[in-house]
Amino acid sequence: MVTRWTVRALVCGAVLASQLAHADFRLGLKEYTSGNYEAAHAQFLALAELGDGASQFNLGAMALQGQAAPKDVGLGVGWLLAAADNGYLNMPAEKLAAMKSKLKEDQLRVAQDIFDRYGHAALLKTVLPPANFGVYCGDTLPSHAIQVPPLEYPSFQANDRHDGIVILELTIGADGIARDPEVLMAAPKEDFPAAAVKSWLQGRFQPAMRSGVPIESRQQVKAVFTMDGGGVLWSSGALRKVVDASNSGDPQAQYLIGLAGTLDPSLRIATEKARQLLLSAAQGGQPQAQYWVGRRFAEMARCGQEGKESLWLQQAATSGDGPAQVTLATNLLSAGASADHIAQAKALLAQAAQSDSFYVRKHVVALMASSPIEGIRDPVTALAVARKLANGEIQVDPQMFEAVAVAYAINANFSSAVSNQETAIKKAKTLYWNTSLMEERLKSYQASQAWTGELFTLPPASDKPPPLKETAKPCISGAPHCKERTQPDAPKAPMGSRLPQ
Repeated sequence: MVTRWTVRALVCGAVLASQLAHADFRLGLKEYTSGNYEAAHAQFLALAELGDGASQFNLGAMALQGQAAPKDVGLGVGWLLAAADNGYLNMPAEKLAAMKSKLKEDQLRVAQDIFDRYGHAALLKTVLPPANFGVYCGDTLPSHAIQVPPLEYPSFQANDRHDGIVILELTIGADGIARDPEVLMAAPKEDFPAAAVKSWLQGRFQPAMRSGVPIESRQQVKAVFTMDGGGVLWSSGALRKVVDASNSGDPQAQYLIGLAGTLDPSLRIATEKARQLLLSAAQGGQPQAQYWVGRRFAEMARCGQEGKESLWLQQAATSGDGPAQVTLATNLLSAGASADHIAQAKALLAQAAQSDSFYVRKHVVALMASSPIEGIRDPVTALAVARKLANGEIQVDPQMFEAVAVAYAINANFSSAVSNQETAIKKAKTLYWNTSLMEERLKSYQASQAWTGELFTLPPASDKPPPLKETAKPCISGAPHCKERTQPDAPKAPMGSRLPQ
């Protein structure tokens, strides 16, 4: 059950904030109420370093109370000042100013040092995004869908008359080909993602352009499933609760609504506010939101702007986010591949292998079965994950069958490798992919030889796909012929801070 912030009175009028729905914050509070102050301090400090004002406030309260370390008034006031500067206004400004005015010279230096490191201006240099966060480079035009076939409503759910929404992230090649789908959000979680992937992989795209030249990029897209009489998606009971939870500051709900708000106009959330919801969720410790922030920073780094993705991705990976673990492992292997980097990457992949994400499983299998770096390869784990992948709902992605094939090949099961590779090629051809490299791998398997290399490298399409048949049916957001339902003006969602009401 989602609750609003609750508070506890502490020394000097400070309070310790609690958000029960957030795992890391909840763990910090649990440790605190159990008297394990050092563990609680570690939880709050990790979030305070990301600019979470509530966690900074809690650190200040604990320092004033002498919990986790001897009482330190300068340290406590410093954290309270940083919290206020980052938007957590739980203490009246005049009371905080009075506390600061009573500090001795050495205490004031300590307080100023904390503020200089964790105030808003300081964190803008290290972890916080700029005002134009999420905006493409000045010389870049984003990719966009030209035409997408209608969604096929999942037959299993047809009689239940559910609406549904799926948000994906796709790689759009310089040739406009879509591949490598990653499900970022799905409600409901069953059946709908496979239908969304099937539709979007068949789409026609204008690739991103940089200085007039087509480039590969990642693009987020949305698929909305509607049934006659199924109700307005975001007004249905379960999803309405998510909206309410987001409004009351729950990081998980903020992630879902923020992510949907970047693509779904029916929520009536401005894009900038949706991004602020995502940032707030990330600062509150929501791993998927931290991954989202890290990925956006990585994109900005490719535009020549300062990259700040490392800490966000590390926090997400530490919290068990599979995509972040795969991303960090890939980054480590592309940075010179020292023995230490290889060991770290393999440990990250071993953790990611436990994920139930289609995207994560596919990339774990590819790296553990075909990496050019021998120390990364793990035939046993690769095959175990490949079998889970093959039994999943998504059966339209050619790269999935390629990953399964290479896993069988490294385990010397070449008949299964050939069979899956043939399926991969057949499905790729229906999507008008260039299959020349896939056919080379097939020849290796037919010759009873394993294959290593960059498995998901895809050369430009050799044939231009024909246009899709026109349809007048409402279908998917982003398709030119798609007509989305709209709602009357509604109150906008909050800015995304988890402040007490």
